Amino acid sequence: MKPLSTVAAPGVAERAEALADAACELHDAASTPGSWSAAAVEDAVESMETTALALAAAHPDAAAAMLAIGQQLAQLRERLGLPPGEHPAGPDEDEHQEQPVAPTPLRRPRPRRGLGPGYQGLRIPPGRTAAGR
Repeated sequence: MKPLSTVAAPGVAERAEALADAACELHDAASTPGSWSAAAVEDAVESMETTALALAAAHPDAAAAMLAIGQQLAQLRERLGLPPGEHPAGPDEDEHQEQPVAPTPLRRPRPRRGLGPGYQGLRIPPGRTAAGR
């Protein structure tokens, strides 16, 4: 088994940490079934699907595990009456099962919905102004 790298690509570690923090905050805010709306559930499922696609590229073993998670998320969408996701849950039955799973790129960026409760403003390096001078 090939070990994972000890150094992440630029921005990956920071974004993964922010994702973990956001997941904890979501758990704290939505601890009861009445906390959720259909749109909020759909957004949460979509974020999990996108995260699974990103993790599939981390390691061949991760790709296999993320395939199973993607299939479970597709079933969850169906059970909850949510529209199908943008990403396939797994290979078609016609495809050979031994092919490696490659992440598919996002088709469209998600629209920004506001700054949110964690917004802390822009960080401008010392000695620079907002205009960049």
